[in-house]
Parts: sequence; structure tokens; C-alpha cells
Amino acid sequence: MCLAIPGKILSVDDSIPELKMAKVDFSGIVKNICIQWVDAGEGDYVLAHAGMAIAVVDAEQACETLEDLKKLTIE
Repeated sequence: MCLAIPGKILSVDDSIPELKMAKVDFSGIVKNICIQWVDAGEGDYVLAHAGMAIAVVDAEQACETLEDLKKLTIE
């Protein structure tokens, strides 16, 4: 089973046209993610899996998912 995590795009790097990348914030952890195959830009939320954005999600849905994930963590 796979898990896609929502994150917010902070900046986009399209210096290599064949490989559009973005810095994406996943609740404080920032990663470089490939966004070549989704129509997304700075400020958008994406679902990411294995270093690639697989879908764009609205901000409300992303925040709800992140809150649910926080509830699952063991303290």
C-alpha cells in the first residue's frame, strides 16, 4: 500500500524544461518534488508520493488530511 502526503509548493524551478521541480513544505519538512506531470504552481497543494506530485488538492482538503495524520502519531 502507498501513502501520498499533501504539501504546499513554496517555489518552482523550471530551469530544466523536461524536469519541472518544486520545493514543497510537508508540515515543516521541505523537499524537492517533481511537479512535471501536474498543473501546479507556487502556493498550490499537491499530493506527493516517491518524490513526485501525483495530484493537485485544494487547501481545505490538504489541511484536513494533515490534521488527520497528526492524530495518528503516537506521542
